[in-house]
Amino acid sequence: MCGIAGILRLSKRPLPERRILSAMLSAISHRGPDEQGSYFDEWMHVGAVRLSILDLEKGGQPAKTPSGRTIAVQNGEIYNFATLARDLQKKGHELSSTGDTIVLPHMHEEYGAEFVSQLRGMYAIAVWDSAERRLLLCRDRLGIKPLFFAKTTDYLLFASEIKALLATGLIVPAIDRRSLDDLFSLSYPCPPRSMFKGVDELLPAHTLMVYAGRGRADIRIERYWRIPFARCGEHSRIGFDDAASELKERLRKTIADHMVADVKVGTYLSSGVDSSSVTALAREIAGEPLDCFTISFPSSTHDEATRAAQFAASLGCRHHLVECGPETAELFLDSVYHTELPLQYPVSLPLQRLSKVVQEQGFKVVLTGEGVDEQYAGYDCFRLERIRKVLEFAGLSWLKPYIYRRLFSWLGSPQGMAEFFIKVQRYPDSKIRQEFSNVRPPWYDIWHALDIHRSDLLGVNGRSVRPIEVAPEGFNELFDGTLKDLHPLDAALAIEMQTRLPSWTVLVDDRVSMANGVETRVPFLDHELVEWVAKLPPSYKLRGLNEKAILRASMKGVLPQDTRKRIKQPFYSPIKEWFFSPQSPEFASSL
Repeated sequence: MCGIAGILRLSKRPLPERRILSAMLSAISHRGPDEQGSYFDEWMHVGAVRLSILDLEKGGQPAKTPSGRTIAVQNGEIYNFATLARDLQKKGHELSSTGDTIVLPHMHEEYGAEFVSQLRGMYAIAVWDSAERRLLLCRDRLGIKPLFFAKTTDYLLFASEIKALLATGLIVPAIDRRSLDDLFSLSYPCPPRSMFKGVDELLPAHTLMVYAGRGRADIRIERYWRIPFARCGEHSRIGFDDAASELKERLRKTIADHMVADVKVGTYLSSGVDSSSVTALAREIAGEPLDCFTISFPSSTHDEATRAAQFAASLGCRHHLVECGPETAELFLDSVYHTELPLQYPVSLPLQRLSKVVQEQGFKVVLTGEGVDEQYAGYDCFRLERIRKVLEFAGLSWLKPYIYRRLFSWLGSPQGMAEFFIKVQRYPDSKIRQEFSNVRPPWYDIWHALDIHRSDLLGVNGRSVRPIEVAPEGFNELFDGTLKDLHPLDAALAIEMQTRLPSWTVLVDDRVSMANGVETRVPFLDHELVEWVAKLPPSYKLRGLNEKAILRASMKGVLPQDTRKRIKQPFYSPIKEWFFSPQSPEFASSL
């Protein structure tokens, strides 16, 4: 795990002084507090800050081939590196390290840019071919690791975080007004936009290739993978029980691969089925007690600490309880700095506090259960959509108010949420689908919840504000017409996996953990497992109103029955207590 940064020369103008790269690396030093390395030539300056996890002595970056022709840096982990290393050695390659980064420059020399299709892991990679004067940037398939870039007249800049790009002084920091519209609807900029004008993210499962000295027009960006959702009628024909058994074995193998490290590995644990599954299987694989870490909101009705502690005790694990009281609000400004996003839901605050405790306990790696809800229809929005469709099909739309009130009460949702959803449902569904690739986006109703005073806030000086009912610029281009042949649930999941997952869920997970030099690994987002799950029948994921049905079934005999069958509890931070009470920090009332 590391942070990477670099500057490529696009014109005849020489590269800036070497201290500029040093400034970039200093800006992201929290991502790699153990070591720093750089490479310089007349066309490329590139470097990395390192969090040492594999081959602690010889695994430094940049990694080079013996000839020095090919140089690579990466942020992330390549889980099949050992297999790749053996294959390279059989072909005559001499590897100078037993870590994972060293395989990258050798893979590039052996297979060219197509080598990325052989990688299994989470990664943001830069490979410099000094002979061809060619830069290749690669981002992992699910967007677990971040990678941003910006173009000036003379240079291409890239880095793991935007703050490194701004540290060059070559970019004038300015808010992208389109991203503000997105922020007060989607909750995040529509990819590939960032909050900063002129700074884009390299989309998940994409590569960027450019030759030095040929100008900005030579930059080529291509997709190398897409989640293989099955078309309607072409889903896997495996039986439900057999699928549950296979899922358990696939998940067990994936977790074992994700536990490979030369440092100790812990887990994040709530009382839900996602993190409990990871913790239970990791404990089984390790063959010894693990350390697991749980967030506690002592004064909140949504606290999961007691159940998590009981489960950890049943596994014989060492349980660390991280209490997050009103003082957690003090992390708000620091959290905005690290996420580079003014999050409307401050879920990042307790997670940042959690990673700090993990770091203080001497851990660099933890496994998490992130990525389940986006694949197995775990969020309430998927159940609401099913209810809405059933009522409309049966001609019972008039029952919506009653059913919504009962459902939201059962889910323990905040007061007034049912009435809001009843109101939002009045907008014609056909108009929504016409605007959003013939799909009703999963979080469309929540986007309306963020629309309060949106025009008043953003429409200063007569500026027009994109209506919620209009798709953000670039939204439909993300799917290239691939949604039309999918089952409605699969289409909704595809939207979730290509927007909210990389731009919100794993973004927060990455930034607030790396703020404290902690690597979070996400076994459920291993691309081989994702490919298998994507082909399962939609009814295996959402069975009636039973979300994550196949995962719950797969954990029979692994998790207690009450854990397997417990409905998903949203991760609510006690915002009212933290920011709107006598205990609130001073800045909350002065902003």
